[in-house]
Amino acid sequence: MHDENFKDVQQLIALKRHEQPDDAYFEEFMDEFHRRQRQELLQRSSFSLFRERVGTWFSGTNKWNIVWGGGLAYAAVMVGFFFWPKSEITTQPEIDTTPIKHVPKEQVVPAEKEDMLKPDKDKEPIHEVY
Repeated sequence: MHDENFKDVQQLIALKRHEQPDDAYFEEFMDEFHRRQRQELLQRSSFSLFRERVGTWFSGTNKWNIVWGGGLAYAAVMVGFFFWPKSEITTQPEIDTTPIKHVPKEQVVPAEKEDMLKPDKDKEPIHEVY
């Protein structure tokens, strides 16, 4: 019985091998296929479409080109960071760093000891009680 079914199937395949559907079938199949493709695209999110397009673009490029491009972009950012002109505007006032001579107006100081004060020996010290 098994051999009998096998021979029947072989004969059926031999007969169907030469049959082909007409051209209208293929046209209808293509129209239905395109309609389903468009419907699938409308149902997908824009992010998944963007990700697919970026992936397709990157799949066509050489991997070393991506590595070199990333390295050059990093180098350009670092060069811009180090060579960017510095701002001349400061938020704090500049402090004068020249030495100040602490000399009272009525006291005359010799030239060799300009920065040192001499005590007034003639005057009596002032003692204040708080």
